[in-house]
Amino acid sequence: MMILGVDIGTTNMKMGAFRVVGDTLDLAREFSQSYTVNIYNDGLFGDIEQDRWRKAFAAGCRDMADVAAEVDVIALSGTTPGLTAMDKNGEALYPAILMLDQRSRKQARFIIDTVGSEMLLQTSANMPVAGGCSLASIIWIKDNLPDIFRRVYMFGHSNTYIARWLTGNFAIDPSSASLTALYNTVNNDFTWNEDIARAFGISPSQLPPVVPAHQSAGRVSESLASEFGFKKQPPVLIGGNDAVLAAYSAGIKDPGDVINVNGTCEITLVCLDKCLPSANYNIRAHVLPDRWLTLHVLNAGGKALDWFRTVFCSELSAGEFYDRFLPEAIDTWLERESSLTYVPYLMGSRYSLRPLKAEFLGLTQQTTRQELLAAMVRGLCEYQKRHVEEVAENVQLAETIHVTGGAVNSKLIQAKQMWMRDCKYIRSDQSSMKGAALLGCTYLEQA
Repeated sequence: MMILGVDIGTTNMKMGAFRVVGDTLDLAREFSQSYTVNIYNDGLFGDIEQDRWRKAFAAGCRDMADVAAEVDVIALSGTTPGLTAMDKNGEALYPAILMLDQRSRKQARFIIDTVGSEMLLQTSANMPVAGGCSLASIIWIKDNLPDIFRRVYMFGHSNTYIARWLTGNFAIDPSSASLTALYNTVNNDFTWNEDIARAFGISPSQLPPVVPAHQSAGRVSESLASEFGFKKQPPVLIGGNDAVLAAYSAGIKDPGDVINVNGTCEITLVCLDKCLPSANYNIRAHVLPDRWLTLHVLNAGGKALDWFRTVFCSELSAGEFYDRFLPEAIDTWLERESSLTYVPYLMGSRYSLRPLKAEFLGLTQQTTRQELLAAMVRGLCEYQKRHVEEVAENVQLAETIHVTGGAVNSKLIQAKQMWMRDCKYIRSDQSSMKGAALLGCTYLEQA
């Protein structure tokens, strides 16, 4: 059997064709294509035209044409929120508003003032903030683009949009629905909170059916199957949020299990067997029953390192920076005392209604770019350390942290051991895509 895992990432799409060999997945082919995200209006707006997702998917199918005919099932992983307003035909009416977006702080405050923090935490388990809350983005569209709002047939995230395109059916999973401020995350019972929706003029019919992550939204349409070379018209699993599927692929299933995901954003997730909402982090429903995951997001994780390279080390290639300069900076300053600190809000904060910005503090005439970079790494680690310590007050944490992402190397892991949490770190690769493929295994077992 062949499973196609599709990871709709923030800045690139990854696709992998996995063969099911006994109880294991064998990666037969893989594809990756980057796309640009729109960051504008002084960095407050962050969105992307959904056609870039379609084109990347089509390019992947062409690149893997030799295995496409064998695909038995497609499983999605998606960046969330990727809030998309769609018409009845599933066509996007406006670019997808990403978690990097900061335009809806006023609307996030309006949600809190209207519904109240206590009710939000007791039902949706999340405090609304700009970008990280779909409801805030929906209200922004309503306030600023009323003509578009009146035309909306369905709101959804990246997996909703791609599933509708491929199958003709709308759907969303609990892990993606969790950050809408409209889903009953605490109960995790596949229902929307109709009282909250109606309080802001949203009809429950404009929200897609919530289905389990391993459930099919439908089969690829005949026309698209022919175009992409899918001889079997495979079913499309709605899948889940990319960070949650990264956790799933790493075996994060028991209370206290921890994974640290290092991509464009840096995310730390801790597995819970009961919902523990907090204003300091997000809560996701897991793709597993009776499990939740904390979601502590730093909007600019790997992005901050890449920014540093382009601004301070522009003469270095990416390989030279990550393979030589970054490890040397960490090695030089790991044990040395430095008064330099980095405030890690290069792309704002998902947990503040204020437009937080990054800062370097404590610079002197002797400050070098190596020390600046080491301070940045330490600031990223200490940001996640605060979350781990907060959750540890209620949950006994595992002695191992799984770590994944393209920015990770042995020196960064050493920095995490020093500045985040002193424990064993296990590295995983291609985890979101593999997590989607594992859902495909569950589907095939139950079929």
